[in-house]
Amino acid sequence: MTARQRNQMAMFMAVKNVFGFYPDELKAIPALESSITDFNTKLLAIDAVHEVQMGNTTGSTQLKQQAEKEMIDATVRLAAAMYVYAQIENKPDLLEKCKISPSSLEKLSAEKLRAQCVNVYNDAFALGDGLSDFGQTGEDVAKLKTEIDEYAEVISAPRTAIVTRAQARQELGVLIDEANDILRNRVDKLMQLLETSQPKVYNTYKAARVIVDLRAGKQVVEEE
Repeated sequence: MTARQRNQMAMFMAVKNVFGFYPDELKAIPALESSITDFNTKLLAIDAVHEVQMGNTTGSTQLKQQAEKEMIDATVRLAAAMYVYAQIENKPDLLEKCKISPSSLEKLSAEKLRAQCVNVYNDAFALGDGLSDFGQTGEDVAKLKTEIDEYAEVISAPRTAIVTRAQARQELGVLIDEANDILRNRVDKLMQLLETSQPKVYNTYKAARVIVDLRAGKQVVEEE
């Protein structure tokens, strides 16, 4: 990773922290929320490629394990809520589909695991607010979708196709450019809609979008 890329990554992480600090305010604009999801997914891919570039093959494995655990946890919580719902509402088909556990999911291959989690998501989404009395809201359902998308990105073919450091360096540059493009052409513009209604969120984001030259310490470069 070059010095310029390290500076960009520092900015990316600052921006990600802003997204994590104001989730409720940011999801008020669906297009902004989906753009943030795409950006966070891109950061996962950057981490995986950087691990390859550094020659640390265990890093990609750890990243996959983390994404898998988060997706399984979200799936099991929703399935548990739907299981009780199905019992009370006498829905035997749904009840059968919700008989899952972390251990049963962990035994599945990557694609079968993703498919199982997608099935749970689809069933939960179809119920709308029907699970709110069982401890799972629409936000929890949306969170599972995010976890599924991030997991799919981690296990996607382009990531597993990287076999050399030289290829990783090239891929890293492409991914960083793509992350920059999401911020510049989507998030930056949608954030302007919050300038009046959510000035604190807007100003915090604008501050995070400044790239600091880590070598110079005090030198600041505005993102173009």
